[in-house]
Amino acid sequence: MKQLFLYLLATSWATTAAAQTSVQYPRLSKTLDSLAYVDQWPMQQMFKQLPDSAGRDLVKVEEINFARHQPILEKIVRQYGYPGFRQVGEKSANNFWLLVQHADAHPDFQRQVLKLMQAEVKRKNARPANYAYLTDRVAINAGQPEEYGTQVTYENVGTAAVKAVPKSLRDPKNVNKRRAAIGMEPLENYLDGMTKMHIEMNKPKTQLP
Repeated sequence: MKQLFLYLLATSWATTAAAQTSVQYPRLSKTLDSLAYVDQWPMQQMFKQLPDSAGRDLVKVEEINFARHQPILEKIVRQYGYPGFRQVGEKSANNFWLLVQHADAHPDFQRQVLKLMQAEVKRKNARPANYAYLTDRVAINAGQPEEYGTQVTYENVGTAAVKAVPKSLRDPKNVNKRRAAIGMEPLENYLDGMTKMHIEMNKPKTQLP
């Protein structure tokens, strides 16, 4: 469940992003797209409530994939710096960010990428909203409150009153001002969407006759 919103965002980008033309590093773009496909496959199966054909624990499969991808991501940053829109295209740049979001076992790396990403956002070479998500991820992993409320947990799980809430939040009164400044929807709308997705993902499977 913890990666559900990232799965949905990634699949949306994959289907709506414009064709990537004239990117600086087309081979890197293909690599990032391949890594993201592998990254997202277990979550897609869990979202569809489908088991792994080999009987594996899909959460463990996720963790193995994250670990395998980490040295590749570090090598990419060493060789190319931050792969933004101009380097690999919008879809692949978003995929790179997605992979970094999942590098929770390597908080120093996440902080390094966040610093690089800040400059790219100013150059319009990375998505401001992605920067917000990574900002919150880094904060949570450091035991600090979020700025934008993107990282959620769920209250009243298993009941009709289930709802998504931020894991923590600095200055809640002004969070929507911060979100609006980078083009994000109000937090209340976001949390409502996350709650609906949680309910949908955990809906009992329909039994065929």
